[in-house]
Amino acid sequence: MLSAVLLFAAAVNAQTPQAPPVPRTPPVPPTPRVAPVAPSFPGQTTDTELRVAAERNVNLKFCISEGTLKINGWDRNEVRIFARSGRKFGIRVLERSPESGNATWIWATPTAIEGQTAANRGECLSGETVEMDVPHGATLNFQGRSATTSVDSVHKVSLKIVEGNISLRNITGGISATALQGDLIVSNSSGSVSLDSTTGNVIAYGVKPLETSDLLKVKTNSGSIMLQRIGHRQIEANSITGSLQFEGGFLVGGIYNFKTSNGAIRMLVPENGSCTVSAAYGFGSFNAAIPVETVTENVTPGGKIVVARIGSGELCNVSLTTSSGRIQIARLEPKN
Repeated sequence: MLSAVLLFAAAVNAQTPQAPPVPRTPPVPPTPRVAPVAPSFPGQTTDTELRVAAERNVNLKFCISEGTLKINGWDRNEVRIFARSGRKFGIRVLERSPESGNATWIWATPTAIEGQTAANRGECLSGETVEMDVPHGATLNFQGRSATTSVDSVHKVSLKIVEGNISLRNITGGISATALQGDLIVSNSSGSVSLDSTTGNVIAYGVKPLETSDLLKVKTNSGSIMLQRIGHRQIEANSITGSLQFEGGFLVGGIYNFKTSNGAIRMLVPENGSCTVSAAYGFGSFNAAIPVETVTENVTPGGKIVVARIGSGELCNVSLTTSSGRIQIARLEPKN
């Protein structure tokens, strides 16, 4: 496994030296590229912990201006929020269950300080560390400025972080995540998934759909994309400057689109699959280490387009496009 990763990294460096290397299966979120900003309100920091009874499918909204954010799902019908050395905050219950009286929709926001206007107070949590424990069925909707973020074992997540890496694990009902300056790592999650990074790598592994129509959409402007053990039949992966790697089997009825403007594309797939592959490249090459049958080869002013079949080619369609870089189909060895 390690040797395969090293070979891929060497190939990427040869094709696109500006693209950072991508770890195969990182055990922990990487070190944030942007250090958390020190609190900008000296003399007003405190440790705050609040709890509120909540339904298992509670919706939680908030924003965080700075700090390290850790969110974990638990079995209690309760939301707990703790901020260390940050603004004092409160929990506003926006809706309650008419049966139990527990919160179904809550908003965490800083509380007023004497002499401070609402405009100066802002609406974002902040602290050295902000920790949240929420029911497993919770839906989270939040954004942040400079925050290293990890979320584990909740139902659904929608977030946008300006600076900082994002790690999402065991999200069962879908993900929409944006990291403007940071890496995105998603593992062991399901549903419709949309991942977007402006300057960072995107890694997804052990991700599957809830419904056949669920889409996995991955995009980065400057970074590499690595997809491993993906169960989605519809995948769109795009990088402007960076390599793309896919490792796994193609599924019946699958539609796979991989595109980079400047970078290599490497597909590690079983040789007993059945797909039609369209490989288009400007400056680069196309080669396969598994048996493929070339159907057509067309030379255009912009490069070359090769259409080939793996097996009968009837069960799925794969589109591979790079303006500058090598396209390679390699053999995925079966695991014992």
